[in-house]
Amino acid sequence: MNLRRLKYFVKIVDIGSLTQAAEVLHIAQPALSQQVATLEGEMDQQLLIRTKRGVTPTEAGKILYTHARTILRQCEQAQLAVNNVGQTLRGQVSIGLAPGTAASAITMPLLANGAQ
Repeated sequence: MNLRRLKYFVKIVDIGSLTQAAEVLHIAQPALSQQVATLEGEMDQQLLIRTKRGVTPTEAGKILYTHARTILRQCEQAQLAVNNVGQTLRGQVSIGLAPGTAASAITMPLLANGAQ
């Protein structure tokens, strides 16, 4: 099982059609069908009921769909978290100002707003 197959499977279930999902995913329909067949082989379960009007998930397909969406969402979140490392500033800044000066009168409200 790989993430690409899970992504394909989720898209197929969301759309309800192998042909339309293939168009959206920019993949040939026979290649997409092969990916589903491979996934079904890996799961040792039929995942989709294929009819002339489209596809619907089997009970096993519904279970996989729920888990696949969670897995894909977590992978996205992990990617975002890793990409954000080092890009956000964290920590404290200490600024010294003499009380009663024009600088403190102007700067204090700005600093208070910035701290929020």
